[in-house]
Amino acid sequence: MTPDVETGSGSERGLPPPKERRRLRESGELTHEQVATELGVTPGTVRSWETGRTEPGARTRAAYADLLDRLARAGAGRPGGSTTRPGRAAKRAPKPPST
Repeated sequence: MTPDVETGSGSERGLPPPKERRRLRESGELTHEQVATELGVTPGTVRSWETGRTEPGARTRAAYADLLDRLARAGAGRPGGSTTRPGRAAKRAPKPPST
């Protein structure tokens, strides 16, 4: 059985409402493509989750909830959201060439 739009808000599954999902993604300066790549889904799937048309399946729900939680924590107390990208390792300075 697939969740329907009226009852499938996701809040009972640890997910914020669809509009908040989009706001969190945008505050983290992430594209649909970046979120999709991290979760192993298509950008269209992420769009569907953000409009409330569909909900994540069991395999991706926990990972999506974790991503949204990291975005919420990264943007907490910062007007305009975060400038960091959760889930991405910080770039390290390149090693000098060995001689």
